[in-house]
Amino acid sequence: MLLTDKHIRQFAVFYLACFVVCYAWFAWHGLLFSSIKPVFFLNKPDLTHNIFMFTNLQHLLLQNSWLQVVFDVLYLLFPFLLTWSCVRQKKIQPLLALITALFSILYNSFFSSISYVSIENFLAFMIVPLIFCGRTVKDFYYLLHIIRLVFILSFFSAALWKIRAGGWTNVEEMSAILTRQHGSYLIMGNKGFYSSFISYLINHPVLSYILYLFAFAAEFIFVVGIFTRKADKLLLVAFILFVCFDYLLMGINYFTWVAFAGCLYFSKYRIAEE
Repeated sequence: MLLTDKHIRQFAVFYLACFVVCYAWFAWHGLLFSSIKPVFFLNKPDLTHNIFMFTNLQHLLLQNSWLQVVFDVLYLLFPFLLTWSCVRQKKIQPLLALITALFSILYNSFFSSISYVSIENFLAFMIVPLIFCGRTVKDFYYLLHIIRLVFILSFFSAALWKIRAGGWTNVEEMSAILTRQHGSYLIMGNKGFYSSFISYLINHPVLSYILYLFAFAAEFIFVVGIFTRKADKLLLVAFILFVCFDYLLMGINYFTWVAFAGCLYFSKYRIAEE
């Protein structure tokens, strides 16, 4: 199947849908600059973040509520403009794609330093817009596969980390993780199905360890994607299941990464032979 301009528009709309849903989720939970109203920033050993800090923009954000609103609005506006330019095939599309990616990096760098949300959660929104930097179908094809490989390596590296840390051989690993993740929630005496479910998994480490192994396997099989695209459908299913169960069991929202699913889905298309 040949890749066409229609597929570029479809991916753009999919990316926007993923972004809007996640933006709405964060807004609902009060996780925007204007909602948090930050009073301090936490610096970290990140070269890009420290370059941003040299601009003194973090202090302007702390002192001006209107600037916090501007940041939230621009963060939402740029994906809409990018998708509009893709659908309408405007010449400004590559520039909007670059601006969207750069502003997303800036926004999430500062946002992750004033909230408990890690910047890794926003990786898709920071680099997926770069797929639309090209002007032709051929450009889109190669950029798509570059971002696809970045995503695959990022996901696979999580499995390598589990191997290095030794958690994948520790039967009590998942039970300990659940205790640390939900300890305060359970101590508060919350009653209901979810608290009973988590308590059951904590008290049955073998069962929770089996779930941990499934998660490890879902990450590890992504190594296949480095060498072939034929398994992308399988990787897509494994990825969606991982995201859903990670939220169910850990309460960690990695639905922000679902925009990467477009890379796995559209990788089946090829470009015409020249």
